[in-house]
Amino acid sequence: MTVYETTNHQTIYHWATARGLFPACVAGNPDRIRLGNDEFAAEVEDLEPIEWWRWFQEFDRRLLQLIYDPSKGWFTLGSRLPPAGA
Repeated sequence: MTVYETTNHQTIYHWATARGLFPACVAGNPDRIRLGNDEFAAEVEDLEPIEWWRWFQEFDRRLLQLIYDPSKGWFTLGSRLPPAGA
């Protein structure tokens, strides 16, 4: 599995929309962003769609990155910060 990491908004937007994913947050928690329509999601959450600009605003505020495998469609959101003690 080849895994990539990116913080580039255009890359994320194009990758997500090409897979039918949309910007969302957990209902009632605008700071808990997700990409909706994720077939690999471990749990079912009540998501509400939000605008891309709002999603990216929270993405950058929380210093997140998209970690993904373009061939499999798998992805996760992870921290840009190094692990504690590294």
